[in-house]
Amino acid sequence: MTSTIQGTVEYVIHRNPANGYSVVEISDEEGLLTIVGTLPELTPGELIEVEGSFVTHPTYGEQLVVEHFAFCRPEGVRAVERYLASGIIKGVGPQLAMRIVSKFQEDTLAVMENAPDQLATVSGISAKGARKIQAQMLEKKEMRDALLYMDGYGIPLPLATRIFERYGAALYTVLTQNPYQLIDDLTHVGFRIADEIARRTGLAEDSAFRITSGLHYAMMQALEAGHIFLPFGSLLAYACELLGLPEDILAEGIENLAFDKRFVIREVAGVRVVYLATYYYMEMETAVRLKELGREIPLSEELVDREIGRIQADSELQLDEQQLLAFRLAVTCGLSVITGGPGTGKTTVISAILRFFEKQDMTVELAAPTGRAAKRITEATGRPAKTIHRLLEYMGKPENAADPDGPLRFTRNEANPLEADAVIVDEVSMVDLPLMYSLLKAILPGTRVVLVGDADQLPSVGPGNVLKDIIRSGVIRTTALSRIYRQEAGSDIVVNAHRINQGEYIDPSVKSNDFVFLRRSAAEAVQDAVIRLVSRSLPEYVGADPSEIQVISPTRKGPLGVEALNRILQNALNPPAEGKKERNFPKGTFRVGDKLMQIKNNYQKEWISDDGFTRRSGTGVFNGDIGTLQEIRFFTEELVILFDDDRKAVYQFAEAEELELAYAITVHKAQGSEYPAVVLPLLNVPAPLMTRPLIYTAVTRARSCVCLVGSPEVFQRMVDNNTEQRRYSSLHLQLMDTAEKP
Repeated sequence: MTSTIQGTVEYVIHRNPANGYSVVEISDEEGLLTIVGTLPELTPGELIEVEGSFVTHPTYGEQLVVEHFAFCRPEGVRAVERYLASGIIKGVGPQLAMRIVSKFQEDTLAVMENAPDQLATVSGISAKGARKIQAQMLEKKEMRDALLYMDGYGIPLPLATRIFERYGAALYTVLTQNPYQLIDDLTHVGFRIADEIARRTGLAEDSAFRITSGLHYAMMQALEAGHIFLPFGSLLAYACELLGLPEDILAEGIENLAFDKRFVIREVAGVRVVYLATYYYMEMETAVRLKELGREIPLSEELVDREIGRIQADSELQLDEQQLLAFRLAVTCGLSVITGGPGTGKTTVISAILRFFEKQDMTVELAAPTGRAAKRITEATGRPAKTIHRLLEYMGKPENAADPDGPLRFTRNEANPLEADAVIVDEVSMVDLPLMYSLLKAILPGTRVVLVGDADQLPSVGPGNVLKDIIRSGVIRTTALSRIYRQEAGSDIVVNAHRINQGEYIDPSVKSNDFVFLRRSAAEAVQDAVIRLVSRSLPEYVGADPSEIQVISPTRKGPLGVEALNRILQNALNPPAEGKKERNFPKGTFRVGDKLMQIKNNYQKEWISDDGFTRRSGTGVFNGDIGTLQEIRFFTEELVILFDDDRKAVYQFAEAEELELAYAITVHKAQGSEYPAVVLPLLNVPAPLMTRPLIYTAVTRARSCVCLVGSPEVFQRMVDNNTEQRRYSSLHLQLMDTAEKP
């Protein structure tokens, strides 16, 4: 039940300037009342009207959660005098307020706003003081009128406040002439929000601003899907559906954006295609830099042979013919690629290459795309590895960046390159085009670069098809490892992963210690089995905590999608308890102790890391990062998350949309990670997701045990289907083009 209350601001207990969340004490005829919510900056003495629902906070008692807010103009002589006597206008106290109101009565506010000369006739007010009072009155009136104006168009108060703070009096021009400017000037405002405001303010549907913004949004959606470009016809069809405008108008809009150099139109494989200009040149420069790095290094064969012999004699590293080829290419070429499935000895080769470089007194940097992947390669080689972001000393994006698709900002770049003689990057299948571009900019020609990854895994979450494009170009020296080494006694994970990759039949009835299939035919039975495996059977079997066992589902929706499984697993692994804080959000309930995942890149999110010896800080939490909810701070509306790599970040409640439960995650989110045990529910999988790359990637995430629960027939259909969703990229063509040039 909602209540509407008009009162005077007495005290601002707390306000977060980043999002406007406020705790305010107001007074009305019945006494003091605490209100909470996203509010504009308030000053004691202001008269406001709020609408909302009363709640009883476990610590702070009864509060009104504000759903609607408005400034009020005091009415009546006594109300005006109380308003001015509150100190809301600097320089006006109770005595001066009484003299002003005594002289002007009902006209007091109008005089203060419009007639400073008359105001200066009051004892104690100079001409200069009168002008200062007028300026304050007009400023408050301006905000009140602006918020009222935007409320009339249904613009939510948090956004309206940000719009006013950004534009001031210019907001009327922006909202009526080009609401799409909000996308460039304010974070978290996208095309859909701006388009709805434009519709309400009456902007023409065929406005050039709307067409430009809609086409740009369509290309941004393509990037979200992993594409670097779109066929002209595909972009046109999507834009027609999005904007509801004829093809000829939108085709002209695409051509105009190309003329303005925001789009690039080219022909790829006989098809006319459209790029965002930023990404076209990013892909082109990436190809040029890859080609420049790929030059041969003058090393004598005698030296290489001698060092190979020493490495194999001094360690347990024994290299076969394929591994020796990969080793030779890595030490004699500026750039080389090593690819292969699980257990084929990629880490063995990396270790041998590291020993060679170190023997030559070379400075080596070891990196991977994610914290989990960096930790894995550290454990495997005994050498410290960093995330690529940390290696490049990530700085975030410019806060006022008009193009969210623009390059990331790193301290390390062409002007301040890495001080390394060699750079080895693992799990390159996860590296998207912008990150590869940023990495290459920070590497000087002459530096040895070794890229390592499994080309048969799913492509990166971000745009591009970097590893596959590099390999299929045929321009960069590549070694494909195929012989399986990691076949410990009784272990079938690696063997079956390769069988999956070859499309072979796997008998689900064969008993195995680490590749187990539990046949279930109903979703509820699959859920029950998943809970039992994660909470009881697998932790003891693999010697891990239940939080380390990862459920990986092909889909988000349905009874076996990550959304449903997360709710079920949360109640099983982290049930509510007396004294354990929790908070409901639109995406569900978050509880202290929950396993949470960041679901979008937040380049500005600040974090600290303190292990008791070293304290670090930085910005940037990235899509797929997983952590534990350590604390819920109700008073300041904050969540404290400790991520797996010991980074601690504080989230406002309003930022909770960037987080979701991570007891179950999608296959894409699991890329680059390895877990003691993995549980895969397989029953009613949507047809587009029933692919070999998806099941292959999921199975290869398990280190000690993988349990598939559901239908063997669904599993086999996924193994049989070697198709994958097409991803439009042209790095391989750019590489081939650079190779043809002298």
